[in-house]
Amino acid sequence: MKAVVLLVLPLISGTVLAKPGIDWLSVHWPPFRIADGAEKGQGHVDQMQQMLMAELPQYRHQVHYSNFARVEQALAAPTAQTCIFSLLYNETRAKTMRYSIPAVISVNVMLHVRAEHPLARQWQTGAGVALAEVTADPAINGMVERNRGYPAIVKQYLDVADSNLSSQSLQNINPVDLLLANRFDYLIEFPDRVRYFQSIAPQKSQLVDLPIRGLDPLMVSYAACQDSAEGELRLRDINRALQKLRSTKAYQTSMMQWLSPHRQLQLQKYLPQFISDVNPPKSSK
Repeated sequence: MKAVVLLVLPLISGTVLAKPGIDWLSVHWPPFRIADGAEKGQGHVDQMQQMLMAELPQYRHQVHYSNFARVEQALAAPTAQTCIFSLLYNETRAKTMRYSIPAVISVNVMLHVRAEHPLARQWQTGAGVALAEVTADPAINGMVERNRGYPAIVKQYLDVADSNLSSQSLQNINPVDLLLANRFDYLIEFPDRVRYFQSIAPQKSQLVDLPIRGLDPLMVSYAACQDSAEGELRLRDINRALQKLRSTKAYQTSMMQWLSPHRQLQLQKYLPQFISDVNPPKSSK
């Protein structure tokens, strides 16, 4: 009987001491996240998430890469272990996911055009591009990436009648190549993402980024986990780690890695407010 007890005890001990898990949802979306190739895991959001995971050794971490559509499906029916890093808040996601304190601050989407395009000359000065006017022009066309979340100011003109703004799947496609090839006239995208694609585009050309009128210049994203008691426990630890990381040079450097010097200065002005903000989104539970 003693021998049996000795055999059973390690099994019980191993079960009790097993680490709880976090299944991190992710997508291949350079330069934020890179899922394959020589730069795998070296996206700037990848690097920030790795710093966060290192601050949470009490959990077993697994990163699961998918596409935007499948990630949204997972967010609609998450498991107790489901979490995601750098997620924009919206009311639909908040029905199933609970949000952290601010995790990432970035320059918001902008309208990008070739420097020689008439749009650049028309809108380069002033209070920003009026989307109502630009999207109503039948002589031009614009593009955004399909199955992405966009600000309401952009979404109201997307894939609707009498608007020239449409969505397209851009998985493994360089949208800057399409822009430079005159496949469309303007692209609505994050400036750091466009700058990355410019760096790897075989055709070199000057692009202009134009702010969109009525859109906040910066965008905040969060970590999020299942809206449950288990999810809340994970977020408690995630929030504690974020409060430590957000003030570090390494975390901030990764966050601004692909921004132009001008856009870095723009974001740096808001860093003190970002670091001190300990509130999840207002509508979050």
